[in-house]
Amino acid sequence: MTDIQGLINSLRPDELAELQERGPSQVLEPDMLDAIDRAAGGPGEGRGYYIVRGSLEPLERRQYYLRDDVAAAIFAPSTLEGAAGADA
Repeated sequence: MTDIQGLINSLRPDELAELQERGPSQVLEPDMLDAIDRAAGGPGEGRGYYIVRGSLEPLERRQYYLRDDVAAAIFAPSTLEGAAGADA
């Protein structure tokens, strides 16, 4: 079971800001996958928060995206305000 708010709270402010800067339908780069995994509890633990769209093979060409409900929470007005306030 995923804890979306817990994940958001566990992301560093710079990581959350980078996710928000890239937009809700971004392809997650390896650094963002690592950040989500770390925030979820360790290597591979973030798999419930992102999904593969398109082909699963070959492995090195997989494209990972935020799950729709995770993206909605990250881009909710209250989360955006909190991220903006973190830099102040």
